[in-house]
Amino acid sequence: MSDTSATASGPFDVLRDLFGDYRAEWPPERFRELFVEPAYFKKLESMRPSLLMGGRGTGKTTALRSLRFDATLERLEAQGRGYGDQEHLGIFIRVNKNRVHAFQGAALDTAIWTKAFAHYFNLLTCLELTELAAWLEQRAGQTLSPSGVHDVCRDLAVPLTSTTSDLRRAIKAAISELQIFVNNPGYSPRPLFSMAEAPVRAFALTLRDQESLIDERTIFCCIDEYENLLDDQQAVLNTYIKHAEPPLSYKVGVRKNGLRNHCTLEGADLLRTPDDYEQIDIAQEGFEFFAKAVAELRLNRARSRGVPVSERLEGFLDDLSLSEEAQLLGADEVADRVLAELRDVPSLYEPFSRKPKTETCFLQYWAKSENRTVREMAEDWLAHGQAWKTRLNNYGYASLFWLSQGRKGARIRKYYCGARTLLALPGGNIRYFLELVDNAIVCQLNERNDHATTPLKISAKAQTVAARAVGQRRIEQLEGLADRGVQLKRLVLAIGKVFFELARTPLGRTPEVTSFVLSGEGEERQRAAALLNEGVACLAFEATPRTKATTNLEMRDDEYRLHPIFCAFFEISHRRKRRMTFKPSDLLLVLEQPSQAISQLLEGAGQTVEDELPEQLALFTSFFLGGASP
Repeated sequence: MSDTSATASGPFDVLRDLFGDYRAEWPPERFRELFVEPAYFKKLESMRPSLLMGGRGTGKTTALRSLRFDATLERLEAQGRGYGDQEHLGIFIRVNKNRVHAFQGAALDTAIWTKAFAHYFNLLTCLELTELAAWLEQRAGQTLSPSGVHDVCRDLAVPLTSTTSDLRRAIKAAISELQIFVNNPGYSPRPLFSMAEAPVRAFALTLRDQESLIDERTIFCCIDEYENLLDDQQAVLNTYIKHAEPPLSYKVGVRKNGLRNHCTLEGADLLRTPDDYEQIDIAQEGFEFFAKAVAELRLNRARSRGVPVSERLEGFLDDLSLSEEAQLLGADEVADRVLAELRDVPSLYEPFSRKPKTETCFLQYWAKSENRTVREMAEDWLAHGQAWKTRLNNYGYASLFWLSQGRKGARIRKYYCGARTLLALPGGNIRYFLELVDNAIVCQLNERNDHATTPLKISAKAQTVAARAVGQRRIEQLEGLADRGVQLKRLVLAIGKVFFELARTPLGRTPEVTSFVLSGEGEERQRAAALLNEGVACLAFEATPRTKATTNLEMRDDEYRLHPIFCAFFEISHRRKRRMTFKPSDLLLVLEQPSQAISQLLEGAGQTVEDELPEQLALFTSFFLGGASP
């Protein structure tokens, strides 16, 4: 992409151009310009098979595509290096759910469907290998030997050919023939099936044995969207992975919980980590460092095109200290009411009138939390100053959510801004991060005026409005992301509403409750856990192993929380803090009677009245109170 001046299209247009494209299917020129190696990339490039695990938008597809032979060379050339530095040659296969799910049905035995699928995958892989072979032939100025091509043809059960281009045509014809048979198993003649993995290995060995074609390089077979495979189909490809030998290695992209079957075709011979592959969990692999590098590369591209913007993410995204945010949320008014209560007691009024208003305001928060008077709290503070300093550090952030109570009509009742927060909200999802920044740029453009600052910065308000909008958009999209998308949407709305109420009302409650575990056991618990785990795969929830049990009724398994991308929408803390226990029956009740379920999850505590709900939550009032479909 050639550099152009920012004035030609406007600085915000340049920024949107750079941050607005967060799809995996980048055009080649954009890939060269903007690709950043994630922190786990060296692991992915190792010889041993790898399973790259993450949700939609975490960068699996981009990372795997970058391993393709041509994309790798483009990256090296962008770094001033060349083909001689290329240590691997990758091919890329994306599992098409509609097509692979066609390999099932009563018309054929399961064993026949399994062999047909293995043949199909062999054909797809060898078709990609013909692209690699043609690329290598062009670079080396030589062609594959006819005998090597014959070996591949025989293993694939396609007509004998002698050249790479003829082999490509024969494979395409065989794919068409197989697809017609699969779609009409009772009416079309059954083609000959190749043996699982045999043609793929034969092709790889042919490339290796051809002098100076691949030398000692490894061929990576990159398979994306592994979760789309049927369980029997996963067993087929698990066998390929388990028995991979040089020069072949497999790199698999899969959603969390997407590897449902660890069996191989041998049945009892399971695919295991770390024996057979290295598992790379993207969320655990330095996301914040990677996302920051992605953003700062784009900021520097913007600077090179004349945009007056900081080269650092911290300089681009405005941030607020706790005191600054508290003031914006109305802490001064609360502090004035506190001082009015203390005015008749000079020994209390004088020291607190000299404190910052954000500290004086905290007196009211703690008085509400403990169901005590402001005077009692003020006396305790003066008597135990160090304890209150610790308390302010521990609970000051939680008090920000309480400040929103009673602020009818306020556009913003909690800010979500700054590099640290915008790196936390995506929950390890690079697409979410870029979407947040892109939407914040749009919001900033809408509020910009002639007195705007230079260099360009994205205000705390613009970031907050963007985070709220992205969270709402993700809630609306849940219905189409899973088989039980409607149920997941209802569950997210109900749980989010529960945590919203907990955050706003401190009386007798633990602050910053953001996670939950399931109690009990039995069929209801299994149903609730299955729904939550489907939500984890769709990025509706996050699940982590529990640190310790808090009651004897808790099972020692996963701890859940809403995906942090929803936090700004529900105005809850994005920090992983304290947890509570939910009954599975209450969660399942959400699907039928959400209002009653929310009340039970809140243990009978009252809910915020409609006219005090934030505007984004007020859109779902009928669901929260009456049970209508969201």
